[in-house]
Amino acid sequence: MISKMYINAIEDLDIRILESMDAAGCTRFQKIRYGILPQLYANFVSTLIYRFDINIKDATTLGIVGAGGIGAALIQCINSRRWSMVGAFLCGMIILMLVIELFSTRIRKKLARG
Repeated sequence: MISKMYINAIEDLDIRILESMDAAGCTRFQKIRYGILPQLYANFVSTLIYRFDINIKDATTLGIVGAGGIGAALIQCINSRRWSMVGAFLCGMIILMLVIELFSTRIRKKLARG
């Protein structure tokens, strides 16, 4: 899935920028550095953050189901009826999700501004 998103970002490059840089006599390195990378950077970082967020949520879900991961410790606490630890794990997971969302929102806003 992530490779498909990266390929779509590469396919959506504005070729006119590269053509104008070629007409200005830019080298291949300059075209990549100043023509391609600035267009791809925001999409690549946004996709990376999106995938990281999904991976954290999936690891938690897999652990709760019993396949290990972040939620495995939560299940152990539930099975041993240590409710204070269950509450601590749940609060920790919620805080982790909120922090990830906060940072991803800030990074996306910075990327949108340029």
